[in-house]
Amino acid sequence: MPVKLYETLFLLDPTKVSSDAEGVKTQLHHIIERHGGHIEVSRPWDYNHKLAYPIGKSKKGSFHIVYYKLESTKQAELERDFALQEGLVLRQLTSRVEPKWQDEIMKVAREEGGSAFALRGMQDEATVQTDPAAIGGEGMPGEEGGPPARDGGPRRRREMADKPD
Repeated sequence: MPVKLYETLFLLDPTKVSSDAEGVKTQLHHIIERHGGHIEVSRPWDYNHKLAYPIGKSKKGSFHIVYYKLESTKQAELERDFALQEGLVLRQLTSRVEPKWQDEIMKVAREEGGSAFALRGMQDEATVQTDPAAIGGEGMPGEEGGPPARDGGPRRRREMADKPD
């Protein structure tokens, strides 16, 4: 069977991580290796992150990311074992890394600032402001220089608001 590269992002119980971070990491590695996996990169992603909603009784969680190689037929069994780690793993998300991206992803994952690089890239994308004129657009509907709005634009809306019923 083909051996593929997988990435699993774990949301872990922060109380267990803060009391024994190395033990938690060893436990995750042991589960993967028990199924015949080979750990490529393993690193903490974020500690004590406030969650949008409580999971179980936890309002915070610690993220840990692991890249590993494993036979594709054993992945379902591994996922089941992760789900059975109720006191430790709150959630997990596994994705298969496409072969054409493996070298680049592993290069970033092995760098010390790899997680910061990925987060910074996402923040940069979110703060980019688009200027309609710069990308060849005409502006927003109803604005000067833009296409007419469906309801007649700002002037039409004002006229309609001034009319008595």
